[in-house]
Amino acid sequence: MNIKKQMVRMYLYEAALTFRMVDAVWVLFLLERGFSLAQVGIAEGIYHITSMLFEVPSGMAADLFGRKRTLLISAVLGMGSALFMTLEGSSGFVYCGMIFSALSLNLASGTEEALVYDSLLEAGCETRYKKIWANLSATGRITSALSCAASPFAILIGYKYTYYISMGLYLCIIFFVSGVREPVVTKGQEMRDSCVKEELGRRWKQHISGTFQFIKENPITIGKLFSGAAIACPCYLIMMYLQEHLVNCGWPKSLIGIPMLVIPLAGAVGTRIASKNESRLAAALLICGVISGVGTCLAGNNILVIVLLGACLARGCEGFAEIKVSENVNRDFSSDYRATLISVDSMLYSVLMVAASPLTGFLGSRYSVRASFYLLGGILLLATLLMRIIWGPARRKNIIS
Repeated sequence: MNIKKQMVRMYLYEAALTFRMVDAVWVLFLLERGFSLAQVGIAEGIYHITSMLFEVPSGMAADLFGRKRTLLISAVLGMGSALFMTLEGSSGFVYCGMIFSALSLNLASGTEEALVYDSLLEAGCETRYKKIWANLSATGRITSALSCAASPFAILIGYKYTYYISMGLYLCIIFFVSGVREPVVTKGQEMRDSCVKEELGRRWKQHISGTFQFIKENPITIGKLFSGAAIACPCYLIMMYLQEHLVNCGWPKSLIGIPMLVIPLAGAVGTRIASKNESRLAAALLICGVISGVGTCLAGNNILVIVLLGACLARGCEGFAEIKVSENVNRDFSSDYRATLISVDSMLYSVLMVAASPLTGFLGSRYSVRASFYLLGGILLLATLLMRIIWGPARRKNIIS
């Protein structure tokens, strides 16, 4: 395998996947179309219910049928999502768009990470994973920030043309992924294409059994994934509802792309710091949990500078935690189950979001976005305290590295 060409294609894939102008303004688009914040929360809840139900099966599909095929199917579903979001006449189209979007990202999330790790493993340079994944993550965050900076253009052209651009980017993704080589590092992966239909049921059952066996035998690894998901959850909700909060605080709607540019860059800084950091995972997650919880509370303030500071702190910690968790748990995973187990991480995140997203939307509609942020920050600080209590014995026994 030419690992340099493989990684170049993955960088191009990541850049195209994360250049999503609509992410900075989709809430505003829905509000302009007559949706309430509560309805936005319901739409987001539908997204995460779908994600929760299909996250692990999508990871299994990637492990059993190939990561490249899975990424191609993901891109097709992404195009379908963008198409649904352009349709008028019923909120059902928006909800269908959220379902397709969730399925698309389900198929891509753990698959990309597994493909990168196994490509490096096949090339004999898996020790470079932390640095390369941090660079890939930083690339995605920077591209996402640039797309957010282009949000005034999205507002200018309207939601339909913005989603048409998204469809074009998914076509680019299909082109980039078509040139990716499927890594093969185990006998199970070698047999993937030769497997006859009659064997699929047996392999599927075997895969499910192996996944549950790993989860049963490695509760600490699942705890690491849950901790990372808990830090990421309020960070995403900040980005989701901050648009409306900033406008209410006096920020010009036409310039909403500026803070949406700055905040993801803080996440990119976090990933870069993590790529050079050698601290223990438990200590890193505890510190990130505290800082992110405080940052979430600060983001609920009515003073713009404090709002931006809090959001940047939360985003930076989320980026740092992502790299530390990814590097740590991938050392624990078998390549035959890698995408599935990474998807468990996304499923845990979705479980949290299914509860948090509608609750945040309800509080935002009934009281204020400020109240929502205070509640999220308080819950994260409490969860961090509980994590410290639960992980204490494991740290003393040197189980958590």
